[in-house]
Amino acid sequence: MDYLELSLAVQAAAVDTAADMLRRHVPAGVSIEPLAEPIDEDGGARIDPEAPVRLRAWLPADAESRAAVAVLRKELRALDGIRRPLHARTVHDASWVETWKKHFRTMRIGRSIVIKPSWRTYSPRKNDVVLELDPGMAFGTGQHATTQLCLEAIEELLPPSAAVLDVGCGSGILATAAARLGAQRVDALDIDLMAIRATEENAARNGVSDLVRVAKGSMEDDWPFAEPQREAYDLVLGNLSSRLVQSMATALVEALRRGGVFVASGVIEEQEAACRVVLESAGGRISGVCRREGWVALVVQRG
Repeated sequence: MDYLELSLAVQAAAVDTAADMLRRHVPAGVSIEPLAEPIDEDGGARIDPEAPVRLRAWLPADAESRAAVAVLRKELRALDGIRRPLHARTVHDASWVETWKKHFRTMRIGRSIVIKPSWRTYSPRKNDVVLELDPGMAFGTGQHATTQLCLEAIEELLPPSAAVLDVGCGSGILATAAARLGAQRVDALDIDLMAIRATEENAARNGVSDLVRVAKGSMEDDWPFAEPQREAYDLVLGNLSSRLVQSMATALVEALRRGGVFVASGVIEEQEAACRVVLESAGGRISGVCRREGWVALVVQRG
């Protein structure tokens, strides 16, 4: 099968808006990649926070997708901050897979988490928690700052035997990490079937299928589980856009048990204040803030 690879570069302030425009047409998710300068042969890189940010996404190469690209081009023309306009190129399934695999390396995050691509080898150190991952076409490899902030938050904040909700699970990297780090159960949601499949496969790959329940749906009218979502979780994870954090703030906070914590990642610095206001209005208290490369993760506690 052939795919259309869509790419553009935008200034940091325009990332959130541009990514949301892409997501409306690309249900599998958007890769947000700060442009980096390589500094060694082992994959190390230096991130320039002032440099443009590249957005990439993939669609099946069919007539419907080409029509969506034409609409996207018109929408993006009205956006300030575009540094390189939307480019679409056709890639073959095999070449697409091999191209991005070359850049997905084993990495250490936080004190003990190690993300290992399923096709690479790694000799664990003492106390390593190794997550073997194959994201397929779903978002979430651990390379982006927002995912790293979430993983570090899980390591720090996950209470013993916790009930966890992962909203917008993508590859399942956060849900799998929570299960491996001691959660009693993890519910994972996404609106994209490729993400559902990737999460199920990665949970199985890491031996936590019995702890991770995956379903297509969202926090709104299409809540997929029979149990009510309110006051059901000790930890809620949302590696989302600033817009989605704000639009779903009430549901996300109300899903927490008293004293529970919501980690709102995917927030750009320019939208931090607006997200704080909405989350506090929804009944949350901002108990921590983590920053990396122009991105913010808000730690929100329900009183």
